[in-house]
Formats: sequence, structure tokens, C-alpha cells
Amino acid sequence: QQQQQQQQQQQQQRQQQQQLHPREPQKNNNKYNTFYHMAAAVASTIDAEVASGGQEAPETIEKPTLGSGPSSGLDDREAVRWHGLLGVGRNWSPPKLAAATDATARPGYKDYDASEYLDTPEVSREKVKLLAEMWSKSRACVVYTGAGLSTAAGIGDYASKASGSVAPHRGSKGSTSNRLELKPTLGHHALAALESKGMIGNWIQQNHDRLAQKAGYPQAKLNEIHGAWGDNKNQVKMMDDSLREDLLEWLIRWSEEADMCVALGTTMCGMNADQVAMETSKRFMEGSGQGLVIVGLQRSFFDEQASLHFWGLCDNVLKAVAQELGIRRLPVPAVAQRGEAWTGTHPRCTYHTPKRSSRDPM
Repeated sequence: QQQQQQQQQQQQQRQQQQQLHPREPQKNNNKYNTFYHMAAAVASTIDAEVASGGQEAPETIEKPTLGSGPSSGLDDREAVRWHGLLGVGRNWSPPKLAAATDATARPGYKDYDASEYLDTPEVSREKVKLLAEMWSKSRACVVYTGAGLSTAAGIGDYASKASGSVAPHRGSKGSTSNRLELKPTLGHHALAALESKGMIGNWIQQNHDRLAQKAGYPQAKLNEIHGAWGDNKNQVKMMDDSLREDLLEWLIRWSEEADMCVALGTTMCGMNADQVAMETSKRFMEGSGQGLVIVGLQRSFFDEQASLHFWGLCDNVLKAVAQELGIRRLPVPAVAQRGEAWTGTHPRCTYHTPKRSSRDPM
């Protein structure tokens, strides 16, 4: 009977560790829930400083004026908030407030309001050059993508709520195509091209759309951690579902090994997979790697842990970075052909992700 109780407890613990969005931190301290232990520590530190009057609460951060921002540089704390740790001492202006709202981006999750911001063209150009330099130095880069990468393809998201939102799908009537027939964006093509140059080791994909493969990104380096359309072995996950164990283990290995994480179009509001962003940022603060780079329109709880932060559209930033790294044309014809071949052999996104084995490369 004692053995049975122990087995039941271990099974329950394992199920909790595999949850897509564990709402409460687990008591055991292991890699399955590193994000929650780190986030809780950061939150309690902020709460203590706010209570003592030593730090402004993140929720009450002063926003730039709608449509414009101060032309001068920021103090160190504000520089980190708006530009990342590498923004200190660069005299960069804050981003412009492009669309204001008090609505929460993702109600029920760790999130800020859904206001949107854009870097000034001058600051964006300097950040592009810096990121290209960082990417060239990286030897184990992970890209971590959310809904904001695919809105230019016509796929809606939950977080774009501001009136006058600059998110691509809000500025058009949206796609009338079948979701399984949608085409990859410039951002997808840029990432596939960067991988072909050996600059991406792994893509952790929260989206279900399979636009990465359609752009020519290799399936062997793609972790569709939240499931995908057309996949009977890795079906789309609901928020209370468990992640596939082999894919979670793969993600954990990359969270331990990556020297840079480029987070694109995700507010990182508390998913299990967010640990890859937290771990790379933690190593950067300890003097290792290039850290966490965030690209998006909205604030996240990782803003002050980022080494570099872009406020803008994924397509625009990735196109500019690809050009800075010598990729003059998107899509790259040879890479695009790879994507067309995948689409031809996997109609309507049909591909059933096999279980990874110990023989599979990281």
C-alpha cells in the first residue's frame, strides 16, 4: 500500500511538471519549473522594494507620450526597462507609444496591459547592428516564437487589443484562406535563411501553424512544443494539457545549453516553455553568452532581464537583421524550394511528429 501511494505521488508530480501552463509554482526545485521559481523570486524582490519605497511598481511605469518620446537618453534603470541591459550608456531614446490601452493583454496570466510601442528608426538601426554582431558570436542560438510572428500571415492573436493596434492582422481584413493553406511571412523566411547559414540551433515554436516548415526550416531542428495542426502524434495543446515528454526534455536541454535566445512575438506570460528565455538571461547576467533578445510590440515580465529589446514588428526586425548578416534577398530561393518540397509532401500540414530517441542529435 505504501508503494502504491508513492507511485501515485510520483505520477501526480510528473503530470504537474509536464503542464503547458502550471498556474502555481511546484514545490520541488527542478528544471521542469525553473521559470516559476525564478519568477517568484523576482516578483517578491520587486514587491519588497515597492513596499519600502525603493522601486516603482512595474504596473505604474511611466509611458511615453502617444506617438512620440523624449529625444534624450534615459537613466540606467529606464534604459534597461526599454532597451535591455545592453542599452545602458547608449543614449537611446525610449520607444514611441504607438497604441494605448488599459486592457490586459492576456487576462488570467502573468501580463501587462496591451499597449504597443515602436522603436524610433534611429534606435532600431543601431539595435539591428548590435543584434547582428551578437548573432555572429552565438554558437548555440535558440529562437522562441509566439503568435506575433504569424500575425502578418493573417492569423489573429489574443493580445492585440489596443484601438489603432499596429499588429499586421489588425490593419487588414485578415486572411480569407484556409488556415492550413497560409503562407509563411518574411520573418519565417528570414529565420529559415539564418538556419541555412548555421546561425540557429533550435526553434522552439509555440504556434501551431507549420509556417516554419513551409519557409524551409528543417523539421529536425523544430520543437513544436505546444502541438501543431495536422499532427495526430503532437496535437494542439490546451492550457491544462501536459506537454509531450520527449519534446519537453528536448526543450530543457536547450534551456541548459543555449547561449542566446531570440524571443519573437511572445509576451512570455508564464508558459512552461518560457524557461529557455529565463535560463539564457540568467547565464548572461553571470557573464556567459549573449542572453535574451526580445522582439515585439508589448511589454513582458522578462523586459528587465533581456540583454537587448526591440520594440517593433517581427518581419521588419528580422528582415533588417538578415540583411545586416549578408542575406540580401528573402526568401532565399534554395531555402524556399525546401519549404515548397515540404508543403508538397505534407498537404494540409499533415505530419506526425515521431518520438525523439537518445540517438537524435540535440
